[in-house]
Amino acid sequence: MMSRSHAVALVIAALVTGMGITVVLTRGGLIGWSALVLGFALLLKVMLKPSSTDYLLGLSLAAFCALIWAGAYSYVIATWESGEVVEVVIDTQSGQHTARLWVLDIGEEPLIYYDAPAEAAEALMAGKPVRFTRAGSVSVRVPAAVRIEALPESKAAELRDAMEAKYEGRITAAQIFYGLLGRPRDRVALIATLGASEATREQSTIRKRSPGRLLR
Repeated sequence: MMSRSHAVALVIAALVTGMGITVVLTRGGLIGWSALVLGFALLLKVMLKPSSTDYLLGLSLAAFCALIWAGAYSYVIATWESGEVVEVVIDTQSGQHTARLWVLDIGEEPLIYYDAPAEAAEALMAGKPVRFTRAGSVSVRVPAAVRIEALPESKAAELRDAMEAKYEGRITAAQIFYGLLGRPRDRVALIATLGASEATREQSTIRKRSPGRLLR
């Protein structure tokens, strides 16, 4: 008869393996693959050669995966937020979607890079107005978005150089994020120029006029 600790170890190993399969299928990443391989190895061990340490091994494996995931995510987000970050609110079919993104100043309008979920990417590509917050200033902007892969190589290189010049070592944090945590399969990598809407242009024009001129 299977002991209680053996049964618990079996359940933990199966859950870790299932989590690994789910993560690998939906986003990949080193942590997902590690959970899959280690969880499956523990599952085989518990089924074929059970021992009194299986329960502790299962708990340790689950805790290890959770801590590595949480630690990597916290490190990357903290590093990401240490540079200039803007907030963009996008209206999608499922409701408002808020993203905190890096921003570049190339040309007259701000430019964002976003590895966007499918619905957010669709809204940006369609040019739906977004709410753009930068340094506490809020404005409505009209995006002109293009997929990264559609850019000429020279333009893509220019953007990479500008991003590295502004955000420096933080680029490494982004690479760690994708390497460890993977990338959701539905993401669409975009570059979007955020042009001022007509209302924003009118407000800017009014602010530039002097009070005396407005009274004439």
